Amino acid sequence: MHFDDFTALVTNATAPVILVEGRRSMPESSAQSARRIASQLAERFPSVRFRSGNATGADEAFSSGIIATAPERLEIIAPYASHPLRDRHPLVRYDSPESLDPEALADVQALTIAATPANRGLMKCYGRGGRTGAQAACLIRDTMKVAGSPPSARRGRHALPPPIAALFWIDPADPEAGGTGHTIRVCRLAGVPAIFQNHWETWLNLGS
Repeated sequence: MHFDDFTALVTNATAPVILVEGRRSMPESSAQSARRIASQLAERFPSVRFRSGNATGADEAFSSGIIATAPERLEIIAPYASHPLRDRHPLVRYDSPESLDPEALADVQALTIAATPANRGLMKCYGRGGRTGAQAACLIRDTMKVAGSPPSARRGRHALPPPIAALFWIDPADPEAGGTGHTIRVCRLAGVPAIFQNHWETWLNLGS
């Protein structure tokens, strides 16, 4: 996607949300690029809210760029509310699948299975604790970042609208591996454009 196309996408959206995330392991030079593009986009588009996970690597790099510019416009979705978060920022909004009402949770679980059918059995482990319960929570979190959710009794009136686009840092040798690959597949099913570093790195300095 060209930067002009991205700009048009943002401009035509009422309340745009951009998902920013990727692999845990990345070179420092790539982390610097992720921080720069996130900061530049936050400065260039004051109407945009950004959403990410709470993992090390790409999530942390993108998020730090936004926190440096507009922390109040960052949403962090953790696997569960008590998940350890480094340097919790007072202006960042934090959420987790625990805020989903039962109907919304069922929808997210169904989309999780549709994106990665091998996870069908794991969905039954959500809420049970232990390693499999944690894995289920992480996958549901990844799907929730894309699917969003309507206002819930547990979250008050605040809704999580789906993102209009997603910026990923991927491993070019295996772009759909792990949780990042799952999230990319969810984006594909949901019709959310997934933009990889071979495109967004060309935007550096165009967003400022």
